[in-house]
Amino acid sequence: MKKICLLLVFCLLLSMCPVFAEETTDAYALLEQAQAALATGDYQTAVPLIRKAADLGDATAQLWLGDVCAYGIGAEQNDEEAVKYYQLAADQGNITAKYRLALCYLEGRGAEKDTGKAEELLTPCADQGNAESQSLLGYCYLGQYGMKQDYEKAVRYFQMAADQGHGPGYLYLGNCSEFGWGTEQDLKKAAEYYRLAAEQGLSEAQYRLGGLYHLGKGVEQDYEKAFHYYSLAAAQDHPEGLTSVGYLYSEGLGTERNTEEMLKYYNRAAEYGEPMALFNLGCCYRDANGVEQDYEKMIQYFQQAIDKGSVNALFSLGYCYLIGEGVEKNPDEALRYFHLAADQGNSYAMFGIGECYYAGNGVEKNPEAAAEWYQKALDAGYEPDEEDLKHLEDVMGEAAGMK
Repeated sequence: MKKICLLLVFCLLLSMCPVFAEETTDAYALLEQAQAALATGDYQTAVPLIRKAADLGDATAQLWLGDVCAYGIGAEQNDEEAVKYYQLAADQGNITAKYRLALCYLEGRGAEKDTGKAEELLTPCADQGNAESQSLLGYCYLGQYGMKQDYEKAVRYFQMAADQGHGPGYLYLGNCSEFGWGTEQDLKKAAEYYRLAAEQGLSEAQYRLGGLYHLGKGVEQDYEKAFHYYSLAAAQDHPEGLTSVGYLYSEGLGTERNTEEMLKYYNRAAEYGEPMALFNLGCCYRDANGVEQDYEKMIQYFQQAIDKGSVNALFSLGYCYLIGEGVEKNPDEALRYFHLAADQGNSYAMFGIGECYYAGNGVEKNPEAAAEWYQKALDAGYEPDEEDLKHLEDVMGEAAGMK
C-alpha cells in the first residue's frame, strides 16, 4: 500500500513540475524516467534518478527523495535524511515539503519535536489555501501534539479546509460541532459534516456517524444505518468500528443476532488493543456468550482491557475480587479497583464503594460513608435496581434514589 500511495504522490507532483531553465529541464527528464521506472516497480532504477534530479536542486525531486527516505521505498528508511531533503525543498517554497517537514517536527521523526517550527511551517501554507495544512493546523489547535489549545483557530482552519471539500476538514468540523469546541454544540450539523467526510471514505467519520445513528443524536435513531456506517469503518479495520459492529451483532440491533460474527469482530478489534473489545470478550467468557465459560480467560481479557485504559474493566475486575469470581475473594483488592474506577467517573464503582461501606467489605461498616458514595453514584447517573433501593433507603431514607 505504501508503494502504491508513494507512486501516486510522485505522479501527481510530476504533473505539476514546471520547466524553466536547462538545469530544470534535465531534472524534469530525470523525473520522467524515474516515473516510468516506478510504474513498473523498478525502484532500483527510479531512486538513483530521483537522487540525481535532487542533486540538481530540483525541489520536486528533493520532496520525492524525502518521501523515499521517510518510507524506505527503494532505499533504506532514514528519517534524518527525509528531514534533510524536505528542508531543501521547503526552502524553495514547496508547500507539500513544508507540510511533510511540519509533520516530522510534530512527531519528532528525524528531528527534535518542535511544535513552534511546525506552526511556522504550516501557517503560511494554510493561509495560501493548502487544505492539508489547514486541517493539520486546526488539529494542532485542538491541543494535539502539545500545541496550545485554541478552539476558535481550530474551527477557522477546519472551515477553510472544508470549504475546499477536504474530508478531514469536514471530519474535524463534525467533532467541533458534536462536542461544542470553538462553536455551539449542534449534533445535527455534526451528523452532516460526518456524512460529507464519510462519503470520502474517512473511517473515523463513518464510525462517528454510525454512533449518532446508534444513539439517535442529531439524527433519528436508526440501528440499520448505524450498522451500515459502523460496517464501513470496520471494513477499513477501524478498531472502534469493529467493536461496534460486534456489539450490534451481540444485541441483534440493525442486523440479526449472531454470536459467531460478534466474536469475529471483537477479536479483530482486540488485535488492535481496542479496550472495549477486550472488555467485551472478557464478559463473553464470564457469561458463556458464544464461548464456553472460562473465568481465567475472563480475567486475562479484563486485565488487558485495563492496561489499555478501560474503566469498565477496572470495575468488573474489582467485582470479581469482591465475590471471588475467577480470582480469590479479596475485599481489599475489590475496594482498590472500585476506587480506581470511581476516580475516573464510573458510577457503578461509586455505588460499589458504597456497598462495601454498607456491608463492611474491605472496610468497617459505615452508613454515613455508604450514603455519601451512594449519592455520588446517583449524581453520576447510576440507576439503582430494587435491591439497591433497599440499601439506599436503609441509609438515606425513603427519598433515596428519587433524584
